[in-house]
Amino acid sequence: MSTTSVETKSLLLAAAEVDVRAGEASAPPRLRIVAYSGGPMNVGGWGQIVIDVAGVEASDRVAILADHDQRLSGVVGHGSVSVEGGSLVVDGTVTGVGQAAKDVVDLARSGFALQASVGLEPLETERVAAGKKVNVNGRVVSTGRGLTLVKRGRLREVSVVAIGADRTTSVDVAARRGINGSTGMDAKKSDAGAAVIDEAAIRASERERLREIEAVCAAPGSDWGRSAKRVAELKASAIAGDIDLSELRAEMLDILRSSRPKAPVAHLGAGVRGVSASTENVLAAALLKKGGFAALAEKSFGSCVMEAADRVGVLHTLDACRWALEMEGREVPRERDALVRAALSTMSLPVALTESISRVLLDGYGEAPQTWRSIASVRSVNDFREHKAVRPSMTSDLDPVAPGGEIKHGTLSEDATAYRANTYGTMLSVDRRDIVNDDLGFLDGVARSLGRSAMRTLADDYYKMLLANPGSFFSSGNGNSITGADTALGVDSLAAAATAMMLQTDDEDRNLDLKPVTLLVPPQLAVRAKQVLESEYIAAATNGPTGNAVRNLVRLEIEPRLSNGARFGANASAKAWYLFAEPAACSTIVAFLNGRDTPTVEYFGLSTEPNRLAASWRVYFDWGVAMCDFRAAVKAKGEA
Repeated sequence: MSTTSVETKSLLLAAAEVDVRAGEASAPPRLRIVAYSGGPMNVGGWGQIVIDVAGVEASDRVAILADHDQRLSGVVGHGSVSVEGGSLVVDGTVTGVGQAAKDVVDLARSGFALQASVGLEPLETERVAAGKKVNVNGRVVSTGRGLTLVKRGRLREVSVVAIGADRTTSVDVAARRGINGSTGMDAKKSDAGAAVIDEAAIRASERERLREIEAVCAAPGSDWGRSAKRVAELKASAIAGDIDLSELRAEMLDILRSSRPKAPVAHLGAGVRGVSASTENVLAAALLKKGGFAALAEKSFGSCVMEAADRVGVLHTLDACRWALEMEGREVPRERDALVRAALSTMSLPVALTESISRVLLDGYGEAPQTWRSIASVRSVNDFREHKAVRPSMTSDLDPVAPGGEIKHGTLSEDATAYRANTYGTMLSVDRRDIVNDDLGFLDGVARSLGRSAMRTLADDYYKMLLANPGSFFSSGNGNSITGADTALGVDSLAAAATAMMLQTDDEDRNLDLKPVTLLVPPQLAVRAKQVLESEYIAAATNGPTGNAVRNLVRLEIEPRLSNGARFGANASAKAWYLFAEPAACSTIVAFLNGRDTPTVEYFGLSTEPNRLAASWRVYFDWGVAMCDFRAAVKAKGEA
């Protein structure tokens, strides 16, 4: 459950009971109003609500008005608020001297069934999820669709009205002053009346809500075809309040994508002969060009789409909003906030923004250094369960086979390494101000940075594992760790590391024919590594050979994380270096869910915060890393 302090219009509660009684001849008539009986109520624009009567604030003397008339002539009297048995009760006195007070008393005497409307301003609300129970007002309340608990509220007004806001509310008013000589008439009891927002406000709000639902559920063509039943169900759920607009948009977006193998086609051939491109791609290309990514847009979509994007003429981000609405046959609002809201409710603009963000993010991702790709074996997994990386090696030789003879079965031994994929992610949000202010900085400043951040996080994860040396992966017992002063990077130490790798054998002492391919060093050793690998000659002892025997022996990769002690602690070193065989030798593993080795961008929908108009995307990436075969790697300490 989430708690929120809110600033909103008062709730006008149709009271369940109004009782007007006369006291002594000289005493003014008394009023008693059961404003709220403590149970769940259906509120337009809110769904089901429950008000904690213990949290209702009110002044000592609450004004009682006629028909919400706040002028002096509209005063009926005053009263006090109390809580009785989990119900909110207003007890008051008719003290008004104007026509309104006289009318209330006269109508009560004549037996007219007056009703009341009680205005309550919510100060703090809490959303209770579907199926959850809440203990409030001395009872346990639950709902199958979720409800809003008003934890604190302020009583703003009490009005006596002729017709309550809810037609189903049954209210009787009793008056005593010369009616059949009786001392009073008991009001009929009824359950808590429904609560509604001010009639004009609810009508406008509900019209707007239904209009948005109709717009979101409108078919892109003549009908929804096979998806018509599902769309009708979603539409009914949205109208009933079971799902909100953001959930409806997300569901409809999925239906639209699944129902169209190809995106809807916008024929923009006027002036561009033969050009036919999807609405979303054209809009995405236009947004990329507007944001300063024309080259990326052309690379991603091609020249034909770029020509179509030029025809659209997106000079301001609001132009993209207008065009998205026009392409879907929607009315284009004149007011900017309404324009942005309407455009974000289309299918075209969110998809185009998603495509734009994704392209820029992946471009930033691709620009980031990926030294681990020269080392690790890349695997694909189809779920998040633990998987095994198996490195089989034959434990018997091939035997000669005589003519017509039988081929004998060999045996396999398996060295298994466990690994699994995990999910990493964040959220990206575009505020209406970014669109109104024509600010596409979120593409360059945020999306590109997120791309680089995704790659950086993956690299951090990989090298944190490598430097931690799990399970004594690099050790003298495994024959892949060399130490001592003579292991400082040089021709002789590199030759020694290469020799150690090439001498590796399996459990049956068979040579594995491993060959060193990549030298991995921290930036502090970059120059020295280039000298060792690129120098044609070396300074040799007297009468010794001067040719560089390790020249171009391996390729060089420079990785700053190897010496970043601030982030990776004592495991980092500016002197240690590594030698790896080809990635297929499986010294280490980087696994991606379903083989997707780039981040995924998904449109999450409009913000659910009532005071904020923004669209959100979630960016997530699924990967896992593991050490695998120690024989395919060598570590040199580089110092004594």
